Amino acid sequence: MALAAVVACSQPVLAQQGPASADEKQELAALRATTQALIEALVSQGLITRERAETILKQARQAAAAGNAPAEPQWGTPLAAGAAVGAAAAAANAKVVRVPYVPETTRQQMRDEIKADVLAQARSERWGEPGALPEWISRVKVGGDVRVRAQSDKFDQANEPAWLYNNQTGTPAWAPDLKNTTQDRERLTLRARLDVEAQLSDQVQAGLRLSSGGSTGPASTSQTLGSSNSGGFNRYALSLDRAWLRWQPPAGWQGLSADFGRMPNPFYSSDLTWSDDLAFDGVAAKMQHYFAARKGLFATAGVFPVQELELTTRDKWLLGAQLGAEFEVAKGAQFKLGLAYYQFKNIEGQRETQALPSGPSSGSANYFSSQYPSSWRAKGNTLININDATSTAAPTWGLASKFKPINLTAGLSVDALAPVMLNFSFDWVKNTGFDLADIRARSGAALNDPSAPLLNKTTAVQGRVQAGSARLAKRGDWQGFLAYRYMERDAWVDAFTDTTWHLGGTNYKGWSLGGNYAFDRNFWLGARWTSTRNLDDGVRFLVDPKDPQSPMTTYYSNFPLRIDVIQLDLNARF
Repeated sequence: MALAAVVACSQPVLAQQGPASADEKQELAALRATTQALIEALVSQGLITRERAETILKQARQAAAAGNAPAEPQWGTPLAAGAAVGAAAAAANAKVVRVPYVPETTRQQMRDEIKADVLAQARSERWGEPGALPEWISRVKVGGDVRVRAQSDKFDQANEPAWLYNNQTGTPAWAPDLKNTTQDRERLTLRARLDVEAQLSDQVQAGLRLSSGGSTGPASTSQTLGSSNSGGFNRYALSLDRAWLRWQPPAGWQGLSADFGRMPNPFYSSDLTWSDDLAFDGVAAKMQHYFAARKGLFATAGVFPVQELELTTRDKWLLGAQLGAEFEVAKGAQFKLGLAYYQFKNIEGQRETQALPSGPSSGSANYFSSQYPSSWRAKGNTLININDATSTAAPTWGLASKFKPINLTAGLSVDALAPVMLNFSFDWVKNTGFDLADIRARSGAALNDPSAPLLNKTTAVQGRVQAGSARLAKRGDWQGFLAYRYMERDAWVDAFTDTTWHLGGTNYKGWSLGGNYAFDRNFWLGARWTSTRNLDDGVRFLVDPKDPQSPMTTYYSNFPLRIDVIQLDLNARF
């Protein structure tokens, strides 16, 4: 501690002053008095205890005593009996002790260094500062955002009614949870998020985020104001949206990092695949290596539990790996490319072979572990009924396809017109896990009936262009964008898709047009129009070939479903 150093320096100097001049004695006495007064001030302010102050003084005196030779007898001090002769003889042979002279400039330099050291420590520890906050506060950042949105959902009157979808009981099935396909809806929504990040050390970070939206689904943190679940001006629930630790190894492993917990999306991707509001549970590692400014490679890999089950070892997992590169293709043009492979393990449905357990075994045996929960489902994916063949109960739905998608994401940023930035992006997805023979085996259905053909529809693409400011940070910043998307029904797991396009899910195509304008610092208005419609495989209504007089057999995947979504946002970031 710098204070102990001051005391230790003052004690030996005072002990050795010997024949020093009156001015030097006065100066050294003043130094000791100043040091002791400083200690008393620290004790009175409650910054150190009385015991600690006594310990500092004691240690300084011991250090001074250890560094000094025994004092020579002073003139006029009586000698012990019989020692006069010996003393006279010793004085004749005594060596001359010379005390080096310390120039005034050196003493001043020592005083300045000690003073600077003490003041630096005082500043860092905020000695005597009223209302001083602990040092760790400077390593914590708090931020967040609030968005209030007016949204209008417009349904085409040519859409088929929702009850037709709800009547599905057999395999295959599509969108059996639809509740509204014809009634326009107007609403206000709120999204509020509070972020806290802490730099615990040079190697460790921690993050926490609370958000609105409760736990109604994985893909959105928006809360509908006045919703039927919490209307009457009732309060809304906050949920733990993120909680993660990030470890970055010491020098020598620069560019390597690992995230643990519930984290932001670790992959380079777009909202074609992962919703912007989605967080990942699990572990992810990333390695980046840059050869030069804006030129490098990156790799990401992660393991994420999707659903942990108590009564079976067939837990649902997501495994992901991505390789990518970033480089300058021309002056002012930056290109980024990422190729990812994902595997959803045990997410596909498996038809039960035994009747639902009853009696003592009810609830304690593994059953329906492969279902695709209604709290996850959006719409679009092909589903199979996983009830056993003898069941007459309402359907329990599971995913027909396995999901092993490949995802290519590319982005080009051009700043040649700065401050206007141009950004182009392209996304492509192909689900390599779709296998008709495997689906037949797991579902127990033939799936080759011409009235309900199951086709391989496993591709999705999106192109997007954006112009304007790189970031909406100050008054006058603006952005405009246009995007086109084509998403087949089994290209991606519909639970994790963006909830604006087609109000979530897969099996559609359409456009999105919008823009943002900042009216003040970190405050902006956004507007967006998204228009989509269901894809049509060309098989829509068929007559049962065994009974031409029977009612028409319907192919639900190709039912007309057109949705226009208009959004007007007020956004604030802090």
